[in-house]
Amino acid sequence: MNSALPYPKKKTKNLCYTRSMRVFIFGDSIVQGFYDDKSGGWANQLHVQYQKKAIAHLGGETTDVFNLGISGDTAEGVRSRLTDEVIARRLYEDNDCIIIAVGINDAILINNRVVCEVYDFQAAYEEIIDEALKLTPRVICVGLTAVKESETDPWPYSNQGKQWKNNRINLFEDTIKQSAENKEVPFVPIHDEFLKLLGKKQLLADALHPNHAGHAFIAREVLAAIEALR
Repeated sequence: MNSALPYPKKKTKNLCYTRSMRVFIFGDSIVQGFYDDKSGGWANQLHVQYQKKAIAHLGGETTDVFNLGISGDTAEGVRSRLTDEVIARRLYEDNDCIIIAVGINDAILINNRVVCEVYDFQAAYEEIIDEALKLTPRVICVGLTAVKESETDPWPYSNQGKQWKNNRINLFEDTIKQSAENKEVPFVPIHDEFLKLLGKKQLLADALHPNHAGHAFIAREVLAAIEALR
């Protein structure tokens, strides 16, 4: 039972307070906001946009964004913590949105060897969706950013032989799309357009993690998906 008290519907001459949506974003270091030196990542960019909207329309519907990204996390990691993380933070059980943005660490290679088989990833990912749907009908699956392969194959900051390759990342995004279709939840494609834009503008801070512009691209795509669920 949720012990949190709901915000009262308080009426004044000019204001009528309404319930807020709570958005829970799960993922890895990219969700966490690594290397966005201006606004702390795409999840935080969404938080700031919704806060500005709330201030501009004081008393109207608000949207609270919770950044639940953990550096290095995988689908299995998200699956193991999703329910507890949401229950600890939810306010209204019928007004939540859960966003799943994980997979780039599952797609990793080490010395050209697969760490996570794609079918194991799909099984864990679909379990995440199932867990999320037990909590709310508003679930969104987000695709994966592209990398600059010349600097991520191999990854120079690892002494373990870590590698990220776009064809493998794309395979995992296709799996995310298939899982979303299987469970009939929205999917936000990222990889192909991100890769295309990499040839025109700087979207990466270190060849793997997005910079401010890269995070802004993801934020725009996810914002549209959230608004479509209202």
